[in-house]
Amino acid sequence: MKRIITVLLTGLIFLTACKQKHDKATIGTLSTQGVAVGAYLTQDNKGNPVLCWSEQDGEDSLYRLKYASYNEQTNTFGNPVTVPASSGISTSAESMGKVGFKADGTVIAVYSKRFPNEKNPYAGAIYYSSSSNNGKTWSASQFLHSDTTHNYGRSFFDITTLKNGELAAVWLDGRFGKSIKGSALFFNRTTKGNGFGTDTCLEKGTCECCRTDILTDKAGNIHLAYRNITFPTGLSDKQVRDMGYKLSTDNGKTFSAVKAISNDNWEIDGCPHSGPSLAVTKEGVNAVWFTAGGGSGIYNASSNKALDFDKRRLITAQGRHPQLISLANDQLVMVCEELKDEPEEKPMKMNHSHGGMTMNHGPAANSKIVLRTLIPGKEGRITSITDGQQGDHHAVITRISNGALVAWEREKNGRSEICYTQIHID
Repeated sequence: MKRIITVLLTGLIFLTACKQKHDKATIGTLSTQGVAVGAYLTQDNKGNPVLCWSEQDGEDSLYRLKYASYNEQTNTFGNPVTVPASSGISTSAESMGKVGFKADGTVIAVYSKRFPNEKNPYAGAIYYSSSSNNGKTWSASQFLHSDTTHNYGRSFFDITTLKNGELAAVWLDGRFGKSIKGSALFFNRTTKGNGFGTDTCLEKGTCECCRTDILTDKAGNIHLAYRNITFPTGLSDKQVRDMGYKLSTDNGKTFSAVKAISNDNWEIDGCPHSGPSLAVTKEGVNAVWFTAGGGSGIYNASSNKALDFDKRRLITAQGRHPQLISLANDQLVMVCEELKDEPEEKPMKMNHSHGGMTMNHGPAANSKIVLRTLIPGKEGRITSITDGQQGDHHAVITRISNGALVAWEREKNGRSEICYTQIHID
């Protein structure tokens, strides 16, 4: 399906008002000079919201990573910055290109690319490129990982800024694919004045194709969530794919053993392409995720300060691809897409060592973006950002001074665009 974004010939990318409004939220369309996919929201070293996307060049048809800073007061994005070394970037909706910011202002772009002409069609690598002058010039691509073999896949990465101002990354890596089921979870971090160092394997036997999540809290603790593969003895050693959690209290030098966020016991031999999302408040760690184990939908669980997660709570049976943040007042806000019609669950099967895919777990023909405030034990506020008449999916979210900024992809009449809006949250 072609993804087309309307061209806007001006120095700024402006918020374009649509006719529809929901709870006083005006929906805007991101206008670029080419086809754009893979929305990702983050914040720079000064706390300004930044939107990333992958844009196709009309001349060579290659995608490149771009980003632009958002001005909350004027509802505008600044001039987009292109990362030249990202030419040929992969555009998976669960593994989009991203930029992160060191405390000193250094920008580091992280992105994946396929290896051409390999027997495994999913063989590829994760790279990074850095800029020390606000994106004016960039370094050449460098590997994020120490092993650079070309016959297996690496992808589904996430990044965060550490308390010391450096960056950390996690990803799924297929280097052990001949000896284990699934992929392996790897970790790496930058050092002052330099890029990433030597990577570390944190877990073997993870789901191959679900988005990972890494988060640094105010105290400097590093929180990880990912879909794990286990073989519980009570289930006759059948594999299940439930969410795992890890914690580091020493800036990534060591991590705790994996802890199950919820024992859903989802027996599935494939990948649903829907990863978890974490947010931290003064009360503890909060997680949201999709599962079809013991009931289908998006669930929420919260931990106490001892990191014991409570019993899961169903948020929405129609939801997919959740993203969770905590606001300055510790209020929890989640966005996701909700499907108009309940789809048949057909997971994607993939082997990062040898390839092999059967079906994608994507959005229904019609789906809407929904925002929820999560209040443990209570029904929080529900805001339908879109009306469900289009294929809206893969929403992302970051906080702004008066609430949240949300962006997502919209499929409509054979074309795709990136939309976004501000949501005021009391």
